[in-house]
Amino acid sequence: MTQDARPDRHALLEFQALLAQIAVLRSEGDADRFTADDRYRWVLHRLWIAAGNEALAFTQAIGQPVRADRTRANLYDLRNHLARSRLPDIDESLVRRFT
Repeated sequence: MTQDARPDRHALLEFQALLAQIAVLRSEGDADRFTADDRYRWVLHRLWIAAGNEALAFTQAIGQPVRADRTRANLYDLRNHLARSRLPDIDESLVRRFT
């Protein structure tokens, strides 16, 4: 495996691709689908976790704390909430607002 010459760029490209997938899913559903379709909601959870991971990877690549930028900090906080919570404990209204 080779070392990534531009890990910051790689993280931004991954982040952009994840946001594009979230936008596609958002356009395919609504609040009713989010509530009724477990798989749809689960996929959005996983995409937001991955987006938060890329936000963290980007800040690490540029040597900046994740809290230095509000948008990246918010994504990282959502990622932590989704990744560390049991499904019944997830604040779904928060996920809907982000989506």
